Amino acid sequence: MNKRAILAGVGVVVAAVVAFFVYKAVSLQSAAAKWSGPMQEIADEKITHDDRVTHARFVSILDAPIMSVQNAIWNVENSPQMVENIKAAKVLEANGNMKKVEMNFQSLNLPLQSFIMQWTLYPDEHRITFKTLKSQAQDIEGEYKLEPSPDGSKTQLTYTTTITDKIAMPIPQSVLDSANRELYVNTVRGIQKTVKKG
Repeated sequence: MNKRAILAGVGVVVAAVVAFFVYKAVSLQSAAAKWSGPMQEIADEKITHDDRVTHARFVSILDAPIMSVQNAIWNVENSPQMVENIKAAKVLEANGNMKKVEMNFQSLNLPLQSFIMQWTLYPDEHRITFKTLKSQAQDIEGEYKLEPSPDGSKTQLTYTTTITDKIAMPIPQSVLDSANRELYVNTVRGIQKTVKKG
C-alpha cells in the first residue's frame, strides 16, 4: 500500500471521528435546549382526523420532578379541584394500579359530558393509561407518558389520545379540537399548581 492510500485512509477515519463528535455535540445541545427555559404548556402538538376518529398528541415540559407529576395525574379523584373543566370525579372501584372512575367534563360552552373511565398506572414505566368504559357521545382512549430531565427537576409529559365520536356531532371539528386543547392545557396548569402546593 503506498503512502497516498494510507493518508487517504487516515483522512477518512479522522473525518468519520470528527463527524461523530459533531453529531454527539449537536444532539447534547438539542437535548439541553429541550429542558431549558420556563415551563411549556404545549411544546409540541399534533391533531389528525379520520372520519369520526380524532388522534391527538400534546407534549409539555413541567417544572416539577417526575414522581410529583405522576402522583398528581394518578390521583384522578382530586382532578375537579385541580382542573376547572372537570366537574366531578368519583372512584367507583379501585384495585391495585387500576381505578374505575365516574367523571364529568365540560370545555368551552359545550354540553357537559359524562364518562365512566378505567385508569391504569404502570409505575415502573411512568405511564398512566385511560379508556372509556361507558359514555354518551364519545369513546376516549389514551395515555400520559412521563420522562424526567437529566437533573430530575423537570418532567416531559407526552399525552396521546384517540377520540371516537359515537354519534354525528353537530359541532364543527375546529371547535371540538379547541375544546380538547383547552382541557389539556388546563390539566397541565392544574398539575403544575398541585405539585407546587405539594
